[in-house]
Amino acid sequence: MIDNPTPRYYKIYRLLKQAIENGQYDHQEAMPGENVLAETYQVSRLTIRRSLDLLQSEGLVERRQGSGTFPLPRNVATQPLSADINKLVAHLNKMGSGTQVRLLSFEYETASQLAAHQLELPANSKVQKAIRVRYHDDKPFSYLITYVPEDIGRRYTKDDMTQQPLQALLKGLGIKLGSAEQSFTATAADAHHADALDVGISSPLLCIKRLTRDTQGRPVEYLIAVYNPERFEYRMALSNKRSKGIDGWIVNDTQA
Repeated sequence: MIDNPTPRYYKIYRLLKQAIENGQYDHQEAMPGENVLAETYQVSRLTIRRSLDLLQSEGLVERRQGSGTFPLPRNVATQPLSADINKLVAHLNKMGSGTQVRLLSFEYETASQLAAHQLELPANSKVQKAIRVRYHDDKPFSYLITYVPEDIGRRYTKDDMTQQPLQALLKGLGIKLGSAEQSFTATAADAHHADALDVGISSPLLCIKRLTRDTQGRPVEYLIAVYNPERFEYRMALSNKRSKGIDGWIVNDTQA
């Protein structure tokens, strides 16, 4: 249940806006109806209606009489931060070996607008989509959604994803990882996050979005990961370097 001072309709608006921006709802399909959303977020239909009104006023959705509410197509281009792929893989492998994973979903499906854009796939291409929760000391700390092009995703199994981190699986398939682009931001827990991570709806979470490419530049994985900040933090060691008369910070060869 949502129980802090921010009006409930505004909280639901932010969660739905976040879901739209993350590609959870395809613009060609109606979003869940008011009754379903009210039950999901444990609020009244009036609250949901006010949230949808706000989304509509911002041009994020279109409400069609007799058909439902549809997200409007948008520009999904991003400007991610760069990351050293060697440090990234080492960090993920270390995390994977010291934690446990529960696989919630493993499906082959038509790529959403967001996934197709990130993976540079033609319209109506299929992807392997997996949803996992990672645990440390029997407590959940991360909720992970990964998208992989179908031709690569068909080369590993559901069981494989419970045994190794996806980055390690890709390397095991002979895929040479070349670069990664990632962004860090704050986000709010939706109903899926809340249930999986044992937090309240709208609780603050850390969100990391990462696109990994092979050495030929082909996108091979798109990840949306959210973390409970009470159980996880991302650290890196920095050094101050002076170049061309200007001080700057660079990431050290080892991470904390």
